[in-house]
Amino acid sequence: MIRRTRRTVLCGLGAGGVAALAGCTSGGDPGAGDGAGGSDGTDGGDGDDGGDGDDDSDPDPETEVHQVGGALSGPAWSREERRGFAALITDESDAAWLLREAPEETVAFVEATDFDESALAYVESVGPTTCHAAIAFADVAVENGTLVASATVEGPGDEDVACGEAITFSGAFLRVTTDALPESVRVSVTDGWGETAEVTGEDGVLDPERLAGYVRPDGDPEAVPDGFDCGADDFRRHPAVYEDGVSWGSGGGVDGDGGLELRVVDPDDAGEAAAFERGDEVRIELTNVSGRERHVGNQGKYNLELRTEAGWTEVRGGEEGATFDYTDEAIAVRPGETLAWEFEMTETGLIEGGPHADALRVCPDLVPGRYRFVFFGADDLAVAFDYAG
Repeated sequence: MIRRTRRTVLCGLGAGGVAALAGCTSGGDPGAGDGAGGSDGTDGGDGDDGGDGDDDSDPDPETEVHQVGGALSGPAWSREERRGFAALITDESDAAWLLREAPEETVAFVEATDFDESALAYVESVGPTTCHAAIAFADVAVENGTLVASATVEGPGDEDVACGEAITFSGAFLRVTTDALPESVRVSVTDGWGETAEVTGEDGVLDPERLAGYVRPDGDPEAVPDGFDCGADDFRRHPAVYEDGVSWGSGGGVDGDGGLELRVVDPDDAGEAAAFERGDEVRIELTNVSGRERHVGNQGKYNLELRTEAGWTEVRGGEEGATFDYTDEAIAVRPGETLAWEFEMTETGLIEGGPHADALRVCPDLVPGRYRFVFFGADDLAVAFDYAG
């Protein structure tokens, strides 16, 4: 059993038939006893928890905890790769992606937060049984603009409690009320197996290195055609809508914040980059690996290009006078979510199902070389792949 000290904040045990409380409050002392919202009576006036007098630090903020009873992120992160996930919420809109399928009590807890005076830390972790469904917080402080704490997955407090053997993800909100509102979060998370690691709000929910696919092949392409001329007098190419440069693989959404990753995925092989052949399926995936919701434009906002001696050239176009307009709606991509595009490597396969399909065509026919996908619905994100013909 984990010993609860006066620096521990825990609300309810939340599983195995033990009722979880919606929240517990500690006015200036994070001690929450056995989860009933009161002190355990061990807090004395010894001054051990006193700060160093810095104006931007608060070693003993007022705290309140709400146990969710599950993982609101999905969970999107992998328990084999990390001990948990943490996010700092300084505005109600920051929590919108977490609250889409949250219990009413959780929504109410977030909505009751006065973000002029308080901030929320949301933490997830995991344990080996159904009794590992609550998170205890300890050593909560705001240090030089960072909310710091330790978070421990609590197991059954009584050997007589029956627990099912099942991987169980847990999540909890920690509300911190202080004059020194934090701008970042750092939490030492101990999961239900006793493994500890530090997580921050900058870690996101996914490791970009673990994503399937690749950004672009290594080295130069085997074939670089002189040009890609259609030969039809009435043919006009779709314009390159992006700015002068592109962001290869990683970038931000329409709001400029980072955390988006673009990859080329071969549906038949998620390994190293290989040249696609005629008729092969090519899949492009955009994933939000951050810990916050990101917004992008509609999925029709892309260019498809071929690298030629004259530079990157759009392969699609239409008759002279054709216009290619795009709407400006913003699409929310929640952390861990992936948007995808699928193409068949043929002249018609690059058009079907895409924007302006009735007005566009590929001209001339596809040739071997390196092709590029640029999504200008975000921070001009680009990936490339080779086509062998």
